[in-house]
Amino acid sequence: MCIRIFSYRELWPLFSLLLTVFDVHYRFNKLLMSPRILLVEDDADDRYVMHLAFTELNYIEQVKVFNTGEEIFRYLQNLPHSSLYPALLVLDYNMPGMNGGEVLMRLKMDEELSKIPVVMYSSGMRQLESKLKALGATYCFEKGHEIGEVYSLAQKLKNIVDGVEVTEKN
Repeated sequence: MCIRIFSYRELWPLFSLLLTVFDVHYRFNKLLMSPRILLVEDDADDRYVMHLAFTELNYIEQVKVFNTGEEIFRYLQNLPHSSLYPALLVLDYNMPGMNGGEVLMRLKMDEELSKIPVVMYSSGMRQLESKLKALGATYCFEKGHEIGEVYSLAQKLKNIVDGVEVTEKN
């Protein structure tokens, strides 16, 4: 019986191949676990509080946050397949550049992206709600100013994704 001991140089190609396979596997699984909620919010303080709320709900891994409407379009257009689209898009209405209403209109003009449910939220939503629903918003919520209101909104957004019925009244 002969036992052969391989040198490092002999094993390196196999080791390198294994690392490549594991890397591809890791990246593929990361793609499959794409976020369920995409949130577009230009205000850093509001992003932080929403982050805290989703963390409290143990849901932060399911949320990806963007600063602008342009960023969300770049992200969605770079996804390799529509099966990786989120379950819900959440748009702040009042943003510089492309506001939430303009993002909503662009989303609804695209055959594939129009299938993604969109939640709009903003201060003064009562005046905007009928217009935004006519453009295709699924839900409209008033932006909370107290921490409890923001946590309540985060819970509603999670419930929407989970298929639980929600009311739009705060």
